[in-house]
Amino acid sequence: MKRFKIIFSTTVLVAACTVFLQAQDLNTAIEAYNLGATAAQEGNYITAIEHLDRAMEVGSALGEEGASVVTDCKNLIPQLYLRHAKDLASAGDGPSSLPFLDKAAQTALAYGDQTGIGAEVNDLKSKVYYIIANEAFGKKDFAGAINNYKKVLELDPANGVAYLRLGQSAANSDMEEEAIAALQKAAENGQEENAKRLMASIYLKKAVGAQKTKDWEQVYEAAGKAVEYADNVQSNKLLGLAAMELKRFPEALTAWEKVMRIDPEAKDINTTYYRLAVVNEGLGNKSAACSFYNKILGDPNFKSIAEYKIKTELKCE
Repeated sequence: MKRFKIIFSTTVLVAACTVFLQAQDLNTAIEAYNLGATAAQEGNYITAIEHLDRAMEVGSALGEEGASVVTDCKNLIPQLYLRHAKDLASAGDGPSSLPFLDKAAQTALAYGDQTGIGAEVNDLKSKVYYIIANEAFGKKDFAGAINNYKKVLELDPANGVAYLRLGQSAANSDMEEEAIAALQKAAENGQEENAKRLMASIYLKKAVGAQKTKDWEQVYEAAGKAVEYADNVQSNKLLGLAAMELKRFPEALTAWEKVMRIDPEAKDINTTYYRLAVVNEGLGNKSAACSFYNKILGDPNFKSIAEYKIKTELKCE
């Protein structure tokens, strides 16, 4: 009996020690949590996270008894990563904030995002990437700008301004198809006027380049697209010239009439009258052709050809 009592007493002692150690471990977890909370209040977010990680480790080992400590840590850690990232971004160090935004998103996802910060993380990441992209654009690092505008759009696919800047960056990199695709998306997302203006400039540039090599079919196609997006003098002039070279006189007439209507007081208005005379002549509109040749009789640059057409070829009345 004495031996049994000794064994029983030893069992009680072990149980008592276990309870004591568990209590001690719970106190360790709570102490680590409190240290983390204090560091967080002081703005030392990374130090706070280190303490909370320790509290969560100890609390997890305790099972149900440490569950509340673990839950509190899981709620707080993603927020602290986000706060640290915000501080870095506010200080103008956007690139350094990105790893901490990733950690905020990763821990929030791993811990069930109990506080719903996932959307806030994505919003801030989008803004950081946009700032980085703009800086690259300003330095004419268009490859870097394109890369970061795309990251913005992955997070914020309805950002019309980002599509617009992406289109500009692609255009400056001679990536015509990519530029047009981005600008079309910009137009769909609240930037229609600016997007059309930029698309017109892209096609106008293409038309000017084709004019230098006298690729009139290419000029006609590109200038026609430019006119669709911005019905201005320069685009219509190129379209009119190409149409004349290709003997597409109805299209040429439309283009040159627009040029005349848009800027009737232009310094080179007599050149426009001359083009209209030639086009109407090509269409068999003798009366209209004669009228425009008469308009340029007083211009030394056109006097000889106008007199010949009026008196000899067309025999205008």
